[in-house]
Amino acid sequence: MSIHTELQKLNYSVDTKTRQWVQKYLGSDKPTRCIKSAVIQQIAKDKLKGVTSPNNLFGLIDDIYTHATTFEEMAIAANIFTKGRRNHDSSVIKYLDKWLNKTVGWAEVDSLCQSSISAIDMLKNWSKWRKQLNTFSLDKNVHKRRASMVLLCRSQRESDDSRLSDLAFELVNRLKGEKDILITKAISWILRCTVKHHPDELAVYLEDHVDTLPRVAYREASKKLATGKKN
Repeated sequence: MSIHTELQKLNYSVDTKTRQWVQKYLGSDKPTRCIKSAVIQQIAKDKLKGVTSPNNLFGLIDDIYTHATTFEEMAIAANIFTKGRRNHDSSVIKYLDKWLNKTVGWAEVDSLCQSSISAIDMLKNWSKWRKQLNTFSLDKNVHKRRASMVLLCRSQRESDDSRLSDLAFELVNRLKGEKDILITKAISWILRCTVKHHPDELAVYLEDHVDTLPRVAYREASKKLATGKKN
């Protein structure tokens, strides 16, 4: 049974107005049925049963992304990707590039990117990841530019390796002039992720770039640095 058919059989009756509001909030170009995240995660877990290789995993996810017509299908694909980390291999970069062409809105980008790549996995193939994240940051697709920073967030929290923080600041320098909220909020996020391991470097960076950073990014990163909280 396809995931689309499986979702249609679920008994969720959320009114049209609410579904339209949620879709707008998510920034997605796809309709949503407002299915609970626990249900999404269980479907992803069930689909992972029997997946034994990178080819199995990426083929499954690729098929979902190719045919997805709802936000929930996109979320399930992203959940499978994150839950199936032990079956990731070097081809993950190629597939991410392809799947990001399908994403629209912060929620679709973040569900795919924010927790899927660990610091260990990123640093193990650092030259390839560094090249790809730089490539994403220069892409005309704003969702790939956002992804360039979101993909670094988990690694920044997990590791004090300066290669990660150096790249984070490099990406922020490149993108800080943009006004799109997809970018300004991602800048805030990646800067806040440097607080754990590189607070001194962040303090200097904020002082040096106070006049050029997006206001929301400067405000939230400064707050995080001072109090440990975003707001």
